[in-house]
Parts: sequence; C-alpha cells; structure tokens
Amino acid sequence: MAVLFGTLGWRPQSLVPSIRSTESLERLVFYHSDHAKSRDARAKVMEFCRSLGVPATGVELSDAFDLFACAGQIREDVRRERASSPDLRFNIAGGTRLMSCAALLVCLLEGIPATYVHDETYREIPLPLLRISYGATLTPKEREVLEFLVKNRDKPFSETTLARALGVHKATMNHHLRGLEAAGAVERRRDPADARRLILQASPGMELLVG
Repeated sequence: MAVLFGTLGWRPQSLVPSIRSTESLERLVFYHSDHAKSRDARAKVMEFCRSLGVPATGVELSDAFDLFACAGQIREDVRRERASSPDLRFNIAGGTRLMSCAALLVCLLEGIPATYVHDETYREIPLPLLRISYGATLTPKEREVLEFLVKNRDKPFSETTLARALGVHKATMNHHLRGLEAAGAVERRRDPADARRLILQASPGMELLVG
C-alpha cells in the first residue's frame, strides 16, 4: 500500500493525476497555504478522494513562504508515515514555490520518488531522484561533527576547541571539516569578540540534514 504526499496551490488538477496513477493508494496527505483559493482547491481534492474512497488529510501551513519551517513539518510527517507505510510518493506540482522547494528538499533528504505535473497538459513528469538518503553522502564522522555544531549553534568553536570537545586530534578534525566545508555544510566566520579568530558554524538549514 502506498501513501501519496503532495503540495497544493489553487488548482486541484495539479494533484489529481497522481491520485489516479498511484497504485494501491492507501491515503493522501497534502499541504496548502491559508489563501482562500487554496482552501477551495483543498475542498475539491477532498471531495475527489471521497468519491474514490481514499482517505485524505489536508494540512494548512502557517507560513507557506518559510522554506525551513515547511520542510521541517513535511519531513516530520513523512517520517511518521514511513514507520507504517514504507512506500511513499510525492507530487510537488502545487503551492507556493517555496512549498514545492521544501517538498523537493524532503524528497532528497529521505529518498522519496517525486513527480511534477505539467501546467497545461497535466501530464506527470517523474523527477530523476535516487531512492537514497541525501544525508548518507556524509561519512559517519562528518555527520557527528555536523550534529555537534547544529546542537551548539550558540557557542563559538574554533577548530582547536571543536577537536577538544569531540576528543579527536586537531589534524583529524581538520580533515573532517574540509569535507564538510566542501559540501557547504559548515562555514568559517570571524569571531565577533575577536577578529583574529575564526569560528565554525553549521550552515543554515543543516538541522534538516542531521535531524
């Protein structure tokens, strides 16, 4: 049995093709903004699902223009569903651009197949996403360093103090940090309290990668 996720804008037609094409569809979970036209589209999607006997849940996002907040909520819901229904699909054709981007980001992070629906023909277009977790591109040690920096965003760590905190040699820490910096996961910045000192910070949004 499959669970279909989707983002919805003002046109229910963008979501309907995926509802029809998903084999053994167990239920639908979709996200929309608080705009009146989005709520109207939600009502039409719910009615269509009722006609098919498919349970559906429409989730109204409090801020459809906050990328990280949208992605965080979608990812939490995806992980909850995956615990009981491992076959997940995602339609990212509707909603604000940031909603669609958030959904695509979650698909990359969680290895979920995704489709887009053409604006005029309403033809489904499978996106070339591999069914792997994006976070798996980090080594276990890189992930450990990144998780530590995410959990301690409010603390200024230099390379030396970070190595000490994690109990590794400075040269080993330098190796891990080079990989993280090359991937864009970690940034070096001047310490506001001491311009001669560089401090390390997790890049914005890395909570999603290690969450």
